[in-house]
Amino acid sequence: MLSVFISGCATTVKIASVVEKEPEGDFLLKWEVSPDREGIIDIYSSSTDSILEDFTPLTSADVSDQVMRLNPTGTGLREFFILRIAGVQSGVVSNRVIEMDKIKNFRDIGGYFTIDNYQVRWGKMYRSADLSSATMQDQDKIRRLRIKTVIDFRSDKTAHRYPILLHPSIQKVSLPLAPMDAAKLDEQVNEGNFDRSDAIRYVQDAYVDILENHKEQFSELFDLLVNDSNYPVLLTGSLGKDGVGLVTYLILHVLGVSPVVLEQDYMLSNQCIDPAKEKIDATNLSEPMQEAVTAMLSVNRAYLNYAIDHINKTYGSVDNYLEKELRVTSDKRNLLRKHLLYSFK
Repeated sequence: MLSVFISGCATTVKIASVVEKEPEGDFLLKWEVSPDREGIIDIYSSSTDSILEDFTPLTSADVSDQVMRLNPTGTGLREFFILRIAGVQSGVVSNRVIEMDKIKNFRDIGGYFTIDNYQVRWGKMYRSADLSSATMQDQDKIRRLRIKTVIDFRSDKTAHRYPILLHPSIQKVSLPLAPMDAAKLDEQVNEGNFDRSDAIRYVQDAYVDILENHKEQFSELFDLLVNDSNYPVLLTGSLGKDGVGLVTYLILHVLGVSPVVLEQDYMLSNQCIDPAKEKIDATNLSEPMQEAVTAMLSVNRAYLNYAIDHINKTYGSVDNYLEKELRVTSDKRNLLRKHLLYSFK
């Protein structure tokens, strides 16, 4: 949930809220106000979050209702909401997951709050799985999201085998991260002697390999992100969960998002990817092999924690890794916060 609070002399009132896009097209808005209180909560909406003052009154509800279904007032793809009660205003709320026909794990990484209570802007950076199977409707949604730059983290081999087609106005940048790709998974499955423990160790080692052997790609990524003309940006990979997950972690860390929220965003891939629907047919495999395939097609806190522990042990902190290995200087940090946080000066 997204939340913001205003402190008074005696109490702190907090509004937490989240929006989900329902299959039939409506938005489901949920909220909690703490401490518990009675009253009316006012809901404001806008088709864009570029000017917060342009949010207009939409409707009101009793605080105790805690949920409301709202019909789209615009195109229906995105809508932004702000909730207000007794002089307290929530952050900007929108649907994180963007439903696509054939693109998995497509979601906005905006909306999170930083430790110093700034909010990450919606609609500036997205992440997704492979775009090669995108339908015309998917392509239309990408254009409607005004995405300017697609950064493809798939290996050169996979990118050549499964090319992606983009509108000519969208620039594509290839920053290949070779491990944890579909071809690698095929190799492991074909070996036949591979269980869940092997899979976990394999992914953990692959994460460390990404962090250690792809620093130039990561540095180039941050160079792209400090240029405001490249936004909105879409980060994409085979399943959009491993290399893209690590990259997203580092970006949100630079912005000041807490480790707890970083982990939540990472784990969200498990809700957006169904291993049973992937191209690998595990039905004829042994049970240990099926468990191994599921482990490799999922995200696991053990993967992320292993990678972050490696950074901390090797470089002292994630900040040291970013500055010394990826050349993310204080000036770059400030530029990223200026581009990607609401009201950051």
